[in-house]
Amino acid sequence: MILIALSLLLVIIFFYDIKLFVPSLLVYFVFFDMFDGFYEENKIYSAIRYLIPLALIAFYMMRFDVLKKSDFIFLILTVYLVFLWIVNSGDILVSSRNLMALFITLLLIPVGKHLGRSVDFVQEFEKYNRVLLIALPLYIISANVFNFGESYTDEFSTGFLITSRMYVVPIVVFLAIHYIITNKERSWLIKATDASFILLNLCLLLINTRRTTLGMLLGALFVYTLLNRKIIFQMVMLVFVLVATLVFTYPLYEAKLTAQLEKRERIQNLDTYEEEGRVLETLYIMDYHQKRENLAELLCGVKLFDTYEFGAKYFGRGRPIHSDINMIFFSTGIIGVILFSMFFLHYFYSGNRRILHHNRKLYYPLLIVFLMVLLPGRFIGTLTYAPLLMLLLSSIKYCRLQPEAAKTGKEEAEGHYYQSGTLENTPGTKAVYS
Repeated sequence: MILIALSLLLVIIFFYDIKLFVPSLLVYFVFFDMFDGFYEENKIYSAIRYLIPLALIAFYMMRFDVLKKSDFIFLILTVYLVFLWIVNSGDILVSSRNLMALFITLLLIPVGKHLGRSVDFVQEFEKYNRVLLIALPLYIISANVFNFGESYTDEFSTGFLITSRMYVVPIVVFLAIHYIITNKERSWLIKATDASFILLNLCLLLINTRRTTLGMLLGALFVYTLLNRKIIFQMVMLVFVLVATLVFTYPLYEAKLTAQLEKRERIQNLDTYEEEGRVLETLYIMDYHQKRENLAELLCGVKLFDTYEFGAKYFGRGRPIHSDINMIFFSTGIIGVILFSMFFLHYFYSGNRRILHHNRKLYYPLLIVFLMVLLPGRFIGTLTYAPLLMLLLSSIKYCRLQPEAAKTGKEEAEGHYYQSGTLENTPGTKAVYS
């Protein structure tokens, strides 16, 4: 069983070399979602998907004393969500799965904060990102060759990386572009390989015709270029080469793209956007509360993260609420909206002036990606990309290593960090985030 083998491998990595655990965990989530569709829904697979990573993360956090006094808002939000799970669950399995997935995702924020104080996690993640950069297109091509997975049309399949699971691709591609531009010591062979798979991923994103995935990548690259004025020429040249290659190779994917666009005609017509499900669900939520006039539901939400009944009532099918903002408001109420707002402001806005200058150039493009996915969803419940995004944001924000320190003092920093769980007075670092 592939899923069990993946989980056992993750456990072995945790106990063999805990330094490899966090980046391996992020790869684990992607590969798990690649193959889970081959197996019928089963309690054992739900358990290993959520409980094993959750337990390992908890052990990791206890070992390195990850949670600090500054993480008080994390504890408050956790208590509130557990309270809602006890008194206001919907279908217990649906509510529990989504809640555990959300906890895993949010836990990686303090974990990333902890890692950022000791290592340059983005640089550490390069080889893992390359694995994903290569594996993702090979998997999608295999899905179309061997006809497995789900899709909007019969013309193109992304395997079991459906809907929001595909959001991992623009994140991986964006990081790969960042590595090509910034890592000057890499050989031309490695850069050529990365560029080839970046191009392949871009082709597959175009054929997939998902607006959000393309918007995430374009938005991140636009902000990245604005903040990195010195590399504008390099970025323009890279984009020119990629676009020229896409145009040159257009005959190879023209038939697939044309067929997809014919099936997805709605996304090309601006007049139909008022019928967009995410727009309608916002209006339906307002209608629901106006008719119910239930103060408790308005304050504390309706059936924690289980909105299938809502979809059945308003859409005529078991369509859950897609937008994360709508989901938070409907499922956790006004109190939940306030707590989530305080949570994300605390970790991703408060103290941003203290982010090192070179880190801001990567932090804000990824922050834009996060804000973009909150509207279409689904950040809540999706482990393919959400933990990766949270860990990147927090580790970048709280990283106090200067570029030269990350190269010359990394070994000493890692050794001290993994022994004591702190970086105070560690050689090779310029400062420690307090």
